[in-house]
Amino acid sequence: MRSLSEPFYKILQVALGTTQDFLFTLSAEEWQKLHVMAKQQSVLGIVYDGIARLPKEKRPPMELTLRWSCVAESIRGMNEKMNREAARITRLFEDHGRRSVILKGQANARLYPNPLARQAGDIDIWIPGGFKGVVEFLKEHGLISDEKNLRGIFHHVEMLGEDGIPIEVHYKPASGIPFRDGEFQKFLLDEVGGATLVPEGFYSPTIKFALVMQLAHLQQHFFSKGLGLRQYMDYYMLLLHSTEEDRREVAAVMKRLSMMRACGGVMWVLGRVFALEQEKMLCLPDSWRGRRLLRQVLEGGNFGQYGKEYRLRGVPRWFNDRLRMLRWFPFDPVNVLFKELRYWRATLFLIPARIRKRELFLSRTRDEQKLDF
Repeated sequence: MRSLSEPFYKILQVALGTTQDFLFTLSAEEWQKLHVMAKQQSVLGIVYDGIARLPKEKRPPMELTLRWSCVAESIRGMNEKMNREAARITRLFEDHGRRSVILKGQANARLYPNPLARQAGDIDIWIPGGFKGVVEFLKEHGLISDEKNLRGIFHHVEMLGEDGIPIEVHYKPASGIPFRDGEFQKFLLDEVGGATLVPEGFYSPTIKFALVMQLAHLQQHFFSKGLGLRQYMDYYMLLLHSTEEDRREVAAVMKRLSMMRACGGVMWVLGRVFALEQEKMLCLPDSWRGRRLLRQVLEGGNFGQYGKEYRLRGVPRWFNDRLRMLRWFPFDPVNVLFKELRYWRATLFLIPARIRKRELFLSRTRDEQKLDF
């Protein structure tokens, strides 16, 4: 069977309005495989939007189309629920004198041609106050009840909203920039003041804030679990809504923060998959790094959960993680070294607690691994 990568990229482009041309005629089996690809990349709703724009003779078989439409409607309903919850938690914080900003997910979704087609994850929200201030605020208002919510979290605290919606309350907008985290945080905190109240009822950050913060988020995941196309598609939408001045200022910040290696790879992926024009890019595309990132996307899917490495546990996982970091070293030596140093610092920090629990293992729990981000 032929590769379905090209039809997959093209249907995404149709959905996002990049093109109207879909020159492929797929068999029922190929459509089924493309459905699996869309599911693994968490873009089922977006791809369905593309299918809806195709002429009838180009669409999947009726049975698959109907099943797909049910999923798309479910995604639509979830987005409406997530928007309501984001607005509710924004009002809650505001009523108690705390300004907040929604990061990533729902803030990104509103930039799409169909904002309700993007598959939602959790709600990321930033409020000022630092770790201690944010935790005290959440406890005071009964939003978290015990210390287990706090274990192993590097820049956010986890809580549950209404209907069990997971919420990450960030006391830092993001983290993980090697040796220049202070400058990185200052840029984000200065820029977050420009957040605007959007019709959905929450505050959305500026495009410049989102471009810098989300590239930092992307490059942290390159070296660990991996990323799917949903995160790259978000970045594509941010660039489409950016101005030339936005891109020039963001590129200057990224150069100071040693983010340009990752940036070049991401630009290549966006050009290859979504046909992003070079004039909209932050820098020249890097094909060597980009091909590596795209291979990771196709092999691992959303956050790497469909890759072989994801199923490893215990000592095999630990050895695989260390080898993976070695393999990523040529991609970005500074960031890989920084991430590995943070890993060992966090691991050594946890040893006394492990000894007390008689659980001294080489590999860490998933909660503890969040320290890497």
